[in-house]
Amino acid sequence: MTSRMTSKDKFDVALIGGGVIGCSVLFDLTNQGYACVLLEKEDYLLTGASCGNSGMLHTGFDAPLNSVELSCIKKNQQRIFELLEKLELPCKKNGVKMVAWNEKELEKLPEVQRKSFDVGIEDVTRLSLSQLHQMEPHLSYKAKGAIYIPGEAVIDPWLTPTMLAHHSKTRGAAIKTNTMVQSLQRDDYGNWDITTINGHVKASAVINCAGLYGDIVDKLSDQQTFKIKPRKGQYIVYRKPSRPLVNSSIVPVPTEMGKGVILVRSVYDNIAVGPTAEDVDSRLIPQIDPVVTRKLSQLGDTYLPGLSSNVIACMYTGVRPATEYKDYQIKFKEDRYWITLGGIRSTGVSGCLGISNMVKEIVKDKFNLEPSSASYNTLEKILYTYDGHGIVTIGNQQYKISHPMMRAGFDDGHNMLSSL
Repeated sequence: MTSRMTSKDKFDVALIGGGVIGCSVLFDLTNQGYACVLLEKEDYLLTGASCGNSGMLHTGFDAPLNSVELSCIKKNQQRIFELLEKLELPCKKNGVKMVAWNEKELEKLPEVQRKSFDVGIEDVTRLSLSQLHQMEPHLSYKAKGAIYIPGEAVIDPWLTPTMLAHHSKTRGAAIKTNTMVQSLQRDDYGNWDITTINGHVKASAVINCAGLYGDIVDKLSDQQTFKIKPRKGQYIVYRKPSRPLVNSSIVPVPTEMGKGVILVRSVYDNIAVGPTAEDVDSRLIPQIDPVVTRKLSQLGDTYLPGLSSNVIACMYTGVRPATEYKDYQIKFKEDRYWITLGGIRSTGVSGCLGISNMVKEIVKDKFNLEPSSASYNTLEKILYTYDGHGIVTIGNQQYKISHPMMRAGFDDGHNMLSSL
């Protein structure tokens, strides 16, 4: 068993990367009593891949059978709704309609439904065109057929992990932003010595949650089992007067490239169209492409005629940390006290608490690492307010909103004062 660390610069666990996964793992490990530090290279949390997702909370109906991804999504489903309720964070179970727009897609719907049964999602039902248009009266009559997945939900993918990180801080976790990791090595006592641009940090165990830079962080520790292949996605987000046009999110029949362009009704009732899926070389957030914007607008009108006549709240792009593999790349080195959480792609929000639960079990059972303090068994909500200028205050701490769609939802007439 690794010796316990007590110095303020020494921790049980160091996490590299402050995205959705890093914040979730920090929350679970801190609640178990582990002394944790989170190292984020940017100036604030939830940048990179985490500021470009849709906020959809998937059930795993189309996840690969027997995959790590499916296992994590299912565990997340078991945990996240109770957590959101306790913290009084926004969540809407609007469901999803998967719509076929041509005969070829129509032929695939029974296969999608069978696959959902195979993975244990049994409430997926086939809709007649009459039923579809009763549920979605503004949907285009070009639709050929649909299935309904009622368990699908939407949440705020920025506020939720931010709240988890804040809770972790109130329970002793350290969060160091603007702290890029430069090198890692093990000392003579088997502890990790992490060199950052702001000095050294020591920890018994390290968890790589670096997302788009996960392969680079792995390489710093002299191991690399996958390569990040960045995938760009672009969105258009419309203002809230468009919300009567649709009652739930509308998704196409998925392809090998992914879930396709979705019409999302966000947790704040903005309608968004996206993301695209374009393989790119750069890991940096790319500029908006006006050609793609026009195509998304046209596709939105294909789903909902007249959608493009509504006022646009914002447009943005994101980059997903795809790899050469279709499944999550969750690896651990028992002898080195190292865990890699890579290739989480587009379902990080949907699998986050399942991933953190897996990490918690590895740290406890495989590493045999004892926590530095007692665990926490309670969870209290914390008041949060919005200032109208991109800053949310949780307790007495200010956090900059990094997610464009969520910022649009806050700014578009939403009252961000949580209930007392």
